[in-house]
Amino acid sequence: MSNEASDTGAGCGLAAYAMVLLGVCLVGVAGIILSSMALLTADPEGTSQLVHGSEISVWRLQPMRDAGVLDLTEVPKAWHDESPMRDGTEICALRAEGLVQVSQGTATQLSFARITPPTVTENQDGGVHVVATDGSASVTCRFGPKEGGISFFKQLDQARKDAQAQSP
Repeated sequence: MSNEASDTGAGCGLAAYAMVLLGVCLVGVAGIILSSMALLTADPEGTSQLVHGSEISVWRLQPMRDAGVLDLTEVPKAWHDESPMRDGTEICALRAEGLVQVSQGTATQLSFARITPPTVTENQDGGVHVVATDGSASVTCRFGPKEGGISFFKQLDQARKDAQAQSP
């Protein structure tokens, strides 16, 4: 046996190992890029839909509590998030007493018994605006396409009719 180096072998062990590492690295970088693009372009499913208050995370109801329109254990009948970050800071909700809109920490409340018939207008993009007034204040709730704007309008109008039928 000789201790001398041989030049007759394939000699590509280190190069093959480097190619395997480079391939794994490229797959990882491609995965990170594609995942980042998916996160940036994705719209969280269901976060802007019209839902019952019991289906909302507690932290998303906190802005209503901070504005003084929702008790600790109370949940709205219908709730829609209009905030850009979907964090509950701009919402329209139906409570037992009436319609509530919270925007930038300020709440506007309209009693069902005093609301005039609400109006609904459809936008060019398929979204709707539901407008309710009570003579002194007005609330406009904005819904995107397929976010439940027509359902919100129907619930609001029915609650208004029921409250006005019960009041003398």
